Amino acid sequence: MVVTPAAVTAAALDHASEFHQLTDVYGELMWVSPAVRAVLGYSQDEFMCIPNWSLVHPDDVERVRRINTELALDAESRRRVRYRARHADDSWRWVEAVVSNMQNRADVGGIVTTVRDVTSQVVAKRRLSQSERRLRSIVSSAGDVIAILDEMGSIEYITPTVATLLQRSAALMQDDWARYLHPDDLESMGEAFSEALDDPGVTKGPTDLRMLRGDGEWLTFEALFTDYRTDPIVRGIVLNARDVTDRRRAEVNERANQTIFNALVEMAPVGIFLADASGEWTYANARISSDFEVEASELLGTGWRQLFDAADVVRLRSELARWDGQGRYVTELRTRHSPDARELRLTLSRPQSADGELGAVGTLEDVTSRRGLDEMLLDGAALGSVAGVVGSAAHDLHNLLASIGFQLGLLALPDDEGDRVSAANEAIDRACDITEDLMAMSRPSRGHVAALDVGDVIKGLSDMLRVLVEHAADLDFSSDVDGLLAAADRSGLERVVTNLVVNARDAVEPRGKIAVSVSLAEIGDDGPESCEAGSYVAISVTDNGCGIADAFLNRMFEPYFTTKEDGNGIGLAASRRTIRGWGGDIGVDSIEGRGTTMTVYLPVIDRAVTLGTDPSVT
Repeated sequence: MVVTPAAVTAAALDHASEFHQLTDVYGELMWVSPAVRAVLGYSQDEFMCIPNWSLVHPDDVERVRRINTELALDAESRRRVRYRARHADDSWRWVEAVVSNMQNRADVGGIVTTVRDVTSQVVAKRRLSQSERRLRSIVSSAGDVIAILDEMGSIEYITPTVATLLQRSAALMQDDWARYLHPDDLESMGEAFSEALDDPGVTKGPTDLRMLRGDGEWLTFEALFTDYRTDPIVRGIVLNARDVTDRRRAEVNERANQTIFNALVEMAPVGIFLADASGEWTYANARISSDFEVEASELLGTGWRQLFDAADVVRLRSELARWDGQGRYVTELRTRHSPDARELRLTLSRPQSADGELGAVGTLEDVTSRRGLDEMLLDGAALGSVAGVVGSAAHDLHNLLASIGFQLGLLALPDDEGDRVSAANEAIDRACDITEDLMAMSRPSRGHVAALDVGDVIKGLSDMLRVLVEHAADLDFSSDVDGLLAAADRSGLERVVTNLVVNARDAVEPRGKIAVSVSLAEIGDDGPESCEAGSYVAISVTDNGCGIADAFLNRMFEPYFTTKEDGNGIGLAASRRTIRGWGGDIGVDSIEGRGTTMTVYLPVIDRAVTLGTDPSVT
């Protein structure tokens, strides 16, 4: 079999993925290759019988006609055109036609058109174009700044967001962006940019860059660099920059606050520790290590157990195992047996952490000295209560005896019986002497009255008072006077002020405020009833507690009157009686729900004046 070039050409035309057609200069179809079936689904005979231009989409007819007309007038010219052609299945297909004017060639004598199906290419390109437009729209409206840089660092494209954030146009940033970069950040940006060039496709950063806004303020951006130069769509290095100015400021403030908090924890007057979910310590502050003279690291884990009595440790661990973590857990622990064994109050709270792990925050407070002080106060109150009962009973008995003696004196009896009345009167007199002695014992003694610098007395009392109110309230001391003298017994004055501070402590909510101040007060005729007009040292104890109801204000100093569940009603009455014994008085000013001020007034004395004739006064 002999294969000729003509046979090969015919076979190629029959099985090609594109078909050829020959028309005259008027567009009349003269011939079509068999491959028309593969492209448009028509046979040669069917295609030849179809009216001219009827297979071209109506929207494309005019354009295709114009191109064919121009081509017919220009011999030996060639044009390429895309249009939609109707397929035999009645669908529209995108085709690309290469039209060549060969009418001057004797072997052709017409216009040759080569047609191939490009539907998939057109659809893919349109979808890509739509995706690009959609992506560009999303990027342009995003809050971040996105830029494409070349390998020299010049901006080829930047999102319009930059105008909103930096108050500068995109064109201005493209021209000279480095002008607005903080000089100190140029090196870090160069390093991140170089790293991106060395590792294409891998995002490098983040690195913080400060950019100068139009109003002169520096904004901080978190920048990421990715080299997409090999991507046919991007063809550059992508910079993604997010404004983190507010976040960085917040982080700086948080670090500053954390530093302050850490310092306060280390300087706290009580021991503070952290424990994990199993109860073992993960942190102990300096107060604990100094109180026990051990390194804080020795207390971590199970090391803290060495501090306390073994039986208390066992009890504590058993109770913690049953604790549900709600509210606060409070207990007292004894230190290990030693000459200076102490009692410590342990308080735990269990906040929920961000990762869901349950730990605990605890405090250790030495209550040894406070317990002794509380016992002293309780003993003093008990003694005062007994003295009040004895004085009251003696007073009533004295009145009864006086009444009996008066009635006996009215009797007119014979001499022998009159002797018996006289004897009875003598017995009554002796009984009255005894009751007077009892009443004298129940009255507070003036003690050792001396010229006291009241400010110094109160200042010296401050440490003990802070122990009394520690963790219950914040206690503040102030004095507007220096060297101001008043006649009083030091121990008695300290008892009075202590009583007033304890009352204030009981009236405030946890972490309430108590202020003790010393000042000079001028009192006129409208002052406290026992105070004459003149100059007085005023000792004020002010709290922001519950206050006193108006109905109770007039009864505050009545013996045995109290609004406390465990009170005995003696403290204020005894305090006023003591102060009045020194020529002063106590005033009260209170607003229910807002707080109370109790003020002790003591007459001011001159250093050169003798304090009366009482031999006990010096």
